[in-house]
Amino acid sequence: MDRRDALVEELRTGGRLSARELASRLGVSSRTVIRDVARLREAGVPIRLDPGGYTITGLESVKRSIDQALLGRRVLRIEYGDGRGAVTSRDVEPGICLGGRGGHWYLVAWCRLRDDVRVFRLDRIVSAAVTRERYPEPAPDRLADLANAVGV
Repeated sequence: MDRRDALVEELRTGGRLSARELASRLGVSSRTVIRDVARLREAGVPIRLDPGGYTITGLESVKRSIDQALLGRRVLRIEYGDGRGAVTSRDVEPGICLGGRGGHWYLVAWCRLRDDVRVFRLDRIVSAAVTRERYPEPAPDRLADLANAVGV
């Protein structure tokens, strides 16, 4: 894991942390942390500076819900904002969550609203809630669709 990945992981699991706390945990200077945070923000990682320190906006609770939905094979209800800011409510069957293009995190899922595989940017998920409904193991053709969506 490189230093920037470790920084994101510290913020994801540690909540709100100051540059000094992050520097101590990562064994680097506060100046290096500030520089890394700036580069991560430029790459699209939703890091915010609050009076108490740095935090990842939306990602920590969205990522936690997504992880729960993936592990329990549960339907995830999301409020998703498109590039123009229009928000839609969708029930999705998560397939995989990954980092990638432009430093953004993505959720690849079967979207029940569109009845097709969709790729959702995590920073555009306004809210996410794990439902009680379990979804079945994806059929081979749906697995192929998920693989194609991520270019595998």
